[in-house]
Amino acid sequence: MPIQEQLAFALDRNDQEPNKRVAKQIVDAGGEKEVEELVSFIETRPKQRAQSDAILALAYVGELSPKLLAGHVDFLIRQLTRPINRVVFGSMIALAHIAHLQRKKIFDALPKIIDTMDGGTVVTRDHGFRIMISLYRDDQFQEDMFLLIQEQLIKAPSNQLGQYAERIIEVLNKKHLNSLIETLEERRNDITNEHHVKRLNKNLKKLYKLL
Repeated sequence: MPIQEQLAFALDRNDQEPNKRVAKQIVDAGGEKEVEELVSFIETRPKQRAQSDAILALAYVGELSPKLLAGHVDFLIRQLTRPINRVVFGSMIALAHIAHLQRKKIFDALPKIIDTMDGGTVVTRDHGFRIMISLYRDDQFQEDMFLLIQEQLIKAPSNQLGQYAERIIEVLNKKHLNSLIETLEERRNDITNEHHVKRLNKNLKKLYKLL
């Protein structure tokens, strides 16, 4: 049975279990051919639901075996400009899973990634930020990435700021410590939700201990 016929849309299912099952089968078999089959299927532009399920299956492949999907980074970057929201955030999830294997190509695609984050859903933004953190881990991109990460922290909705701060704190180079503290202190002034303030204060406390 063709791999696309095992996806959720083909089984008239609205949950992700069939897509996850397809991904696990592909990974267990080391299925480069099946990954190519899904990519080719998406490029034929079937109905939206079919494209979405195929992309999400690829994202699950990337979660289980990044190396199996890493060769399709250019394809995934192209999908970020598609008008189908689930295709966009599925592609961003997949890119987040393979970012550590394709940092140069993904760094070069950052303008498109950031534009997509700015106009995207919470899921799209969260995984775009994960991509940025992955690039920050690489010394050759670190300075540029810290500036871009600061921009994201400045404009992040207050309900996302805490988790973004936690992600950068986990990998922070101490040379960026003071700048990060300044950025988060600035944000503290415009947050009114008590829970979000507490989370931000907890992050700042961690940072001050590192001084």
